[in-house]
Amino acid sequence: MTGTKNIKMDHIFYNKKVEKYREVVERHTGVKINKVTRQFDYVFARACYYYLCRTYGEMSYGKISESVNKNHATVMHSLKELPYIIKHDPVKSKIYNKIVKEAEKDYVETKNGKSIERLVTDHNFYLMQCENLKTRLEQLDRRYKKIFAENLEMKRIIYIMADTD
Repeated sequence: MTGTKNIKMDHIFYNKKVEKYREVVERHTGVKINKVTRQFDYVFARACYYYLCRTYGEMSYGKISESVNKNHATVMHSLKELPYIIKHDPVKSKIYNKIVKEAEKDYVETKNGKSIERLVTDHNFYLMQCENLKTRLEQLDRRYKKIFAENLEMKRIIYIMADTD
């Protein structure tokens, strides 16, 4: 049960990141990253999006690829090619720098290396998990009391049987 809630909290966290990074990239590049095309502007925009998700969103290749309906290998290849695009195209380099600067502005790290949003998400998850543990503890306590009472009854029966010999 807690595994399901953990997955749900991760899903909420990643969906928020996906929406945020998609909006930033689409605003700066002027293209929709979901469009199925191999035009260079779209390839570049998707590569920037992948970079943000991977670097600032702490997302796996699989999660990134699911968000744009691509294969994880496509994401890996795109991230591998991004430095060359930036190096050889000054216009794309400026756009990339603006995108990264905006994403960095919202990415505040704490001493343990987690973003504020991630800490809040984790805190909420742990609050839910604490409530689940309290409920489980109450169930176990009731079960213990029942078993303890049954044990006392069995001891009483054994003593009665022992006296009858």
